[in-house]
Amino acid sequence: AAQWLKEGTSLKLDEGGFIRVADTLESVNTKSVFAAGDVCSIDGHPRPKAGVFAVRAGPVLARNIRNAALGRPLEHWTPQASFLGIIGTGLPTECVASKGAMGVEGAWLWPLKDWIDRTWMAGYS
Repeated sequence: AAQWLKEGTSLKLDEGGFIRVADTLESVNTKSVFAAGDVCSIDGHPRPKAGVFAVRAGPVLARNIRNAALGRPLEHWTPQASFLGIIGTGLPTECVASKGAMGVEGAWLWPLKDWIDRTWMAGYS
């Protein structure tokens, strides 16, 4: 976790130095401070650090920031329990994939990773 969180803020952190948030993505000790993704830990929902959680939390995070600004109730969010991770190895067209206890590798994964990445990015263009 980032050193500045430990030294420069009064935010409650977990044992790994990540911002503790409720299932609303709001800090457990500082109202109207929100966090999602790799910078935080959601109380009651321990998960590994993976980009999929930040992506999935995005819409709820946006709504809750808006709700907090308008004085409305915050939405609760539960991150998914499992996810497919596909990581490039640094070698051209080679990937490693895992989901739960299953892991596979090979060049045959590259087209799937490429399609997933391009489809996701197209949603933001």
